[in-house]
Amino acid sequence: TERVRSSVRRGVRTLENTSGFASLIPAVGSNLVEALPDATSIDGVAGVPGRILDIKGRATVPGEPEFGVSEHVASLLLAARDAGSTARAAINVRYAPEVLDSLEAAGYVTAEFDAEVDLDTAVAETIAETPTADVLYQTGGFGIEPVCYLLGPDASAVVEAVREITE
Repeated sequence: TERVRSSVRRGVRTLENTSGFASLIPAVGSNLVEALPDATSIDGVAGVPGRILDIKGRATVPGEPEFGVSEHVASLLLAARDAGSTARAAINVRYAPEVLDSLEAAGYVTAEFDAEVDLDTAVAETIAETPTADVLYQTGGFGIEPVCYLLGPDASAVVEAVREITE
């Protein structure tokens, strides 16, 4: 557990120092999460309590990583893992066509899911159609902000993906 918490902590510090990251934070905030190898619930996933927020153009982190504090991003990661993804970490960033284009240009495999369908079902269908997807995204819906979720083997890998598209 300490290894996972440290991994998220390092990733968060890198994000705080990544120029341009604040512009990728969606209105709902971002979260960087990493799961224990055998995680089956959000209690097995470390994340940032209260989310990472854009405050006056700067990424602001309200606290140290803890287990069980991310509901949405952790749930998406667990759904992807249940569907066969080997990812152990995820981060959410704002969706925009140019963000998606940058990710695809950097070599990431993207796949869209329906935000208005049950999350587990939507993610399972998407992973079944595109098992190599590193980026799952949804373009919004009624009361749902469009968001991209970057998946990877650990927090450092998903932070590196964010850094690639902010340069």
